[in-house]
Amino acid sequence: MDLEGLLEDIGVSSDENTVVPPGDDAGVYRLQDLLIVQTIDVITPVLNDPYLWGAVSTANSLSDIYAMGGKPVTALALLGFDPCNMERETIKEVLRGAVDKLREAKTTLLGGHTLDDREPKFGLAVTGVCEGRYITQEGARPGQLLFLTKPIGTGALIKGVKEGILKESDIEDAIKNMTELNDRASQVMIESGATACTDVTGFGLLGHAFNICRKSGVGMKIEFEKVPVYPQTPDLIRRGVFPKGAKENLTFVREHLRTDLEEWKITVLCDPVTSGGLLFTADREKESFIRERAKELGVSIWVIGEITEERVIKVL
Repeated sequence: MDLEGLLEDIGVSSDENTVVPPGDDAGVYRLQDLLIVQTIDVITPVLNDPYLWGAVSTANSLSDIYAMGGKPVTALALLGFDPCNMERETIKEVLRGAVDKLREAKTTLLGGHTLDDREPKFGLAVTGVCEGRYITQEGARPGQLLFLTKPIGTGALIKGVKEGILKESDIEDAIKNMTELNDRASQVMIESGATACTDVTGFGLLGHAFNICRKSGVGMKIEFEKVPVYPQTPDLIRRGVFPKGAKENLTFVREHLRTDLEEWKITVLCDPVTSGGLLFTADREKESFIRERAKELGVSIWVIGEITEERVIKVL
């Protein structure tokens, strides 16, 4: 659902202090000399381990702040559960996973809210600050390179675990990446002079890439073989094991997509991601610095394509 469009339909407009309105990864509001960044994200259980679900959900919620070049400061938890079917100890583990990850991010949990819900949900409303400049999805320029900081393919992996095809022990690399904060990736992005950024989550790689394109008025060329993908994902997708959101994401971008690739490869690129990496654009001459800085900070980095003038996404 397009919240930005719905708000416009009912006549909601931003005031003069709104620097970045709804529609980007987070909203930015100027309060005197301070830039406040706010976002909210809630997800259903992605793993069987409640502690890991809490940790992954928290990393996922914080990611929007990092994508804007901000630092998270405070958070409010939102937990939906069925009191008859979820034990108190399970809830405590979810919260413990969240609190541990917030401590790592030096972010204070101020409280939260619970509600009865037949389908469990957990997430955070996060407030951060931008020190200096902030990054949006609007700054991509033709000729720039496109960088990605985590592999894609978690949607199919999570589906595989839920259907009993995989065990959580089979996807330890993916779990490690899903619980990893994007704080250091954000630092690399900011220091490199990146001009546009988003985090890769539910819209899949192509969906989030398209958001950069349409807001920046540009296109992209992406090379499939350069995109990092978890090794089990292609086989799962060829077997039809992936979330329905992948097809919805493909519908979202299809009109602007130009490719001769096999359908399964496009599905990989549309697979919904949980707590993915940052996707950002930077000038070509910054590539060496980005690779060196990423290595120093322990951040994985891939160049997966480039920005073009033609307003389509070409996937080779």
